Amino acid sequence: MRPPTGAPVSSDADGDLRGAGDTVAPTRSDPLLRLLSDRLGGPAGSRLRASPRRTVTRALLVMTAVAVLLSVLTMQHCRAEGWVGVGVYHHGCYSDVSALYVQRGLAQDPWAPFVDGAWFEYPVLTSLLASLAALVTHGVNAVTSTLAPSLVYWEGRLSLLYWDVTFLGAALAWFVLVLAVMRAAGRRPWDAAIVATSPAIIYGAGINWDLWATAALVLALLAHQRGQHLTAGALIGVGVSFKLFPLFLLGAVFVLAVRRDGLPWGAFGGTLGAAVLAWMTLNLPAMLVSPENWSQFWAFSAERGAGYSSIWHIWQVLAEGQGGSGPAPGLISTLSLALFVACCLGVLILGAKAPVPPRTVQLLLLIVAAFALVNKVYSPQFMIWLIPLLALAAPRWRDVLIWQAAEILHFWAVWMYLAGVVGDHQPQHSMADGVYVLAVLGHMAATLWIMAVVVRDMYRPERDVVRNPPVLDQRR
Repeated sequence: MRPPTGAPVSSDADGDLRGAGDTVAPTRSDPLLRLLSDRLGGPAGSRLRASPRRTVTRALLVMTAVAVLLSVLTMQHCRAEGWVGVGVYHHGCYSDVSALYVQRGLAQDPWAPFVDGAWFEYPVLTSLLASLAALVTHGVNAVTSTLAPSLVYWEGRLSLLYWDVTFLGAALAWFVLVLAVMRAAGRRPWDAAIVATSPAIIYGAGINWDLWATAALVLALLAHQRGQHLTAGALIGVGVSFKLFPLFLLGAVFVLAVRRDGLPWGAFGGTLGAAVLAWMTLNLPAMLVSPENWSQFWAFSAERGAGYSSIWHIWQVLAEGQGGSGPAPGLISTLSLALFVACCLGVLILGAKAPVPPRTVQLLLLIVAAFALVNKVYSPQFMIWLIPLLALAAPRWRDVLIWQAAEILHFWAVWMYLAGVVGDHQPQHSMADGVYVLAVLGHMAATLWIMAVVVRDMYRPERDVVRNPPVLDQRR
């Protein structure tokens, strides 16, 4: 049975809900979906709410498959014309994947990221993904040349084949991510539809390799919720070998351990130890084979200046507009780190002072969002990081859609700004610096608003729709 309004379901020591009961139907519990359902056949009935989990799984997989196809369509201009010229920005189909295939030597040597003297500024598992996709690309090209030498398509368009191969891997990670969110959501499996149908992922999936790291993070969160702390730690180590941000799950677990009446310190130690061991196991071979190549990601992260869409780049744009030069890379690194440490301390205090133990994903969202906001770069695909955390921490469709609208506006603003930087077009086909600045500030404000909603739910748990889903309508 669903608990009455105002009575949160019970939680375990770290705040992750284990409440049993009927599957929560968003068309009954979410105000926006309840309103829309009146125009599309009405809210879910008792049969749907009591349907087996496999029915939900099939529906979510179909949603994800449709979204994957839509994501491919958003890249169709570049797939047809190539990732060249200002058109990649005007059509919103820029991809690091295709650019790096040529620029980082993968077109010549699939193992370029691991060859001394090469440059590939990504962690070891992302480098491995890039190399494996290049290996498949070269293999398909060789087979095509042998079996059908009259087909010269791939010879001039290997970057397209490379993007397609890489995107197939990203689509697989997307399916895994949706299923992991569904499992982590407990009796709210339909909240995974936020991830399955996300416009942010549709637009961002083909840019980089972020879906792999995001899937590893949510799998680690799921293992943590189930009390499998060693598995959670190992998956954190895997995630950090893709991108840095899965590391922040350790921060959320630490905050709960600090509460004393929450997660035992031994469990935190086990998670940390397993994360370090997994990370070392994956990274040590690359360190030994080519320490210079392995260290490029860390060196580049430390030395780089202000990246597009970061608050530091906005500072630079405004300073240049006044005839200045903006902050130096060293100052940016110092301020960015100092602000992130301050944010982490703030999350620690909020988590320790909350009236009930916060849910792990609430703390995780605050840390990841803070990192994105104060980081030296805020790439458009970073919006993928927060989608599954929103689906688990604050699954209100109105809030999620508003946040994604701000992110999509920023997505187009940064590409139009870059179109102006390239400069091989007429001025009316770009976006003024002021619009770009407002779009960046707008999507950051939307993220801060989501963070404020999560903090409110932590301090007023009766408002947390995961702990206490509202019952808007009991009619069949």
